[in-house]
Amino acid sequence: MCGRFNLIDEFDYVAELFNCADSLQFPKRYNIAPSQPVIIIKNQIDGPRETINKPMMQLVQWGFIADWMKQPPAKLIINARSETACMKPMFRGAIEQNRCIIPASGWYEWKTIKGVKQPFHMCKDMTRSNNSLLVFAGIYSRFMAADGSEIDTMAVLTKPAVGILKQVHHRMPCLLPQDKYSDWLNGWDVRGRNAIELFD
Repeated sequence: MCGRFNLIDEFDYVAELFNCADSLQFPKRYNIAPSQPVIIIKNQIDGPRETINKPMMQLVQWGFIADWMKQPPAKLIINARSETACMKPMFRGAIEQNRCIIPASGWYEWKTIKGVKQPFHMCKDMTRSNNSLLVFAGIYSRFMAADGSEIDTMAVLTKPAVGILKQVHHRMPCLLPQDKYSDWLNGWDVRGRNAIELFD
């Protein structure tokens, strides 16, 4: 799973990497936790015609709430299994239409060693990524609360861990290679089950 991550790369670099028209000003964040605001990259769906379907940055809450729900789930949903997300009502609509990417410098996992939980920072060198950033595949949703307020939320897609990562945890975030960013964001172009094939 992915329960904590960090993002310490410069915001201008992040915006340039994803060809975002505008960049958000954000500080380096060393320990991003569930329920906190996180930066996602998604395709613009409204606004001036020339910006439609262009990558944009947005701050959202880490903890997925499907847009059809009447109230938030009792337990915070921070991850979605890529193997089953296309089939589950909770995630199916977002997989088809509301995909995003989450930039990260690394993520944290804990392993119990001699009775003590030890944190491990999973980073680029361990995943053999060709990018200076890691890029998680995610899904997002806009939830309408009872008071009429709108809450934008997201979840990180996960898959079985591979290679050396299996020594720490049996799950890991789904990582997107750079040549698949656009395919993942363009939900209408690569549908459901086929989209899962885009992951590293």
